[in-house]
Amino acid sequence: MPLPALQRLLTSLLPAAAEDSYAPRAETRPPVPERHRSSWAKRFGLEHPSRAALAAARVDFAEALRDLRTPEALDTKSRVVVARSLHELWHFREPVFSLVACRYNQAEAARRLAALDRHFARRIQRAGSSVPPDPQLGDEPA
Repeated sequence: MPLPALQRLLTSLLPAAAEDSYAPRAETRPPVPERHRSSWAKRFGLEHPSRAALAAARVDFAEALRDLRTPEALDTKSRVVVARSLHELWHFREPVFSLVACRYNQAEAARRLAALDRHFARRIQRAGSSVPPDPQLGDEPA
């Protein structure tokens, strides 16, 4: 099959997306690691999160994995329990998503991940843009 015919076939099967589409998407960012915080962090309101916030995040991570009984899930749960910061917990989002998606489906994994993301800063990023968020354009500040 010639290449143009294959290209037409593939494009007919895939939904078309506008090239200049600027649909915003939310992106979760990890908290600033504790060792990188300094006196400037207090001036900008980036003080160390309370122990209660860390405990609440740990509970939510454990809740996201509550019904999984695999060795991988048990390992992730045990690592969540000993995590020392929200920054460390942020890195367990991917294993949680992966474990839940394998057990159930991606929609359920996305739902559980959304519940975890409330513990972390969010910013809106426009599709296809590498420009940092701008609060004047409606982007959420870090």
